[in-house]
Amino acid sequence: MSFGVQGAGAASVLLATVWLGAAAGPEQQGAFNRTKAEIEFVAALALLGLPQALFYYVQSGGLSMQRALRWAAASVALALGAGAAYALLQRASAVAAVWMALAVAACVCHGQLRAMILVGERTAWFNIVTALPQVLVLAAVCLFIAGNGHLPLPWPAMFLFAFGATAMLAAWRLHVTRVAPGPSIASWRSLTHYGLGAWLLAVLSTGAMLLMQRWVEARAGAAALGQFTLAMTLVLVPLVPIAYAAPLLFRRWMTQTDSLAHQRWAAGLCSALLVVAIAVWAGADTWPDLGLGAAYEGTTRVLAVLLGGAAAEAALRLLAVQACARGQPWIPVRAEFFRGAVLLVGWWLPLPPGLLPLCVIWSLGCWAAAAALLWPGRSRGQAQRAGA
Repeated sequence: MSFGVQGAGAASVLLATVWLGAAAGPEQQGAFNRTKAEIEFVAALALLGLPQALFYYVQSGGLSMQRALRWAAASVALALGAGAAYALLQRASAVAAVWMALAVAACVCHGQLRAMILVGERTAWFNIVTALPQVLVLAAVCLFIAGNGHLPLPWPAMFLFAFGATAMLAAWRLHVTRVAPGPSIASWRSLTHYGLGAWLLAVLSTGAMLLMQRWVEARAGAAALGQFTLAMTLVLVPLVPIAYAAPLLFRRWMTQTDSLAHQRWAAGLCSALLVVAIAVWAGADTWPDLGLGAAYEGTTRVLAVLLGGAAAEAALRLLAVQACARGQPWIPVRAEFFRGAVLLVGWWLPLPPGLLPLCVIWSLGCWAAAAALLWPGRSRGQAQRAGA
């Protein structure tokens, strides 16, 4: 049931991206995904890692729901300023800055309330609140296409509508449930220490994607950005169940310590995606444009390379949840620094022209991050076996 509801959200994102690319071309599709990446990056900055930290301490009984919601409200206020500042730094108009500020604030509010609704709730409402924004985004894209490529409001307004409406639904649900007051024994130091690790993890991961999109657009052009974002959307399809299940796994793994079982899950997903990547590469000559026309020529090989990186990304995401559930969010932070280092080295390398070399760099960054996350656990396991 959970994956059915959340799968509807994932399918909505995929359909919106593919339909927009087929109807409006890679340039419009690239602009849509760039706006989405910008909102997610600035929202990650303003969230301050609080969704994970607040859920961790409320669920473990160290923080009351009322105090957690006050922290959440403060981050929404911060998001308004962060969104406006980002837009103005990009030399946007005052009106565009207002739209960006409101969209980021809605995204932050949704992210905070989505985490809180999982505390003491059955997963049904969590699934609805997770999937609904993607469904609403698809509805907005349908209106865009029906209007022959004309949107009466800018792209951020679409995300404001999607995240804002869902946040209002989540707020209503939290009000209806009326969670009883609980203890607040967690200090602000412990909360901010945990939150800082989760914050850096979110900022570095979303920042890496935004950096990659800007690099692709600057080096290969707007059409290449559309090809890259379309392929990346397809790549994220097998990763979406992990992203959606992450909060549920987080809650479960807080009381489970079988790290070897979690690593076997990660290894299985990694192997399966590598097989898919090889199969897609083998079919690239037969279906080079994914059936979307000449504007997407060569996208199949791009997809295959990115799927190779997604194999490592799948393991990385699962093991990051495991680390955060143990109260160690700083371990996956180090992995994201390794990814960033690979991207920065690739930025300065004299790469061949075209989109494919940039995708290779991205995939290498994914593998570097996964290796950095696996190594500490392997070292501790060897030490424990040696001590035994």
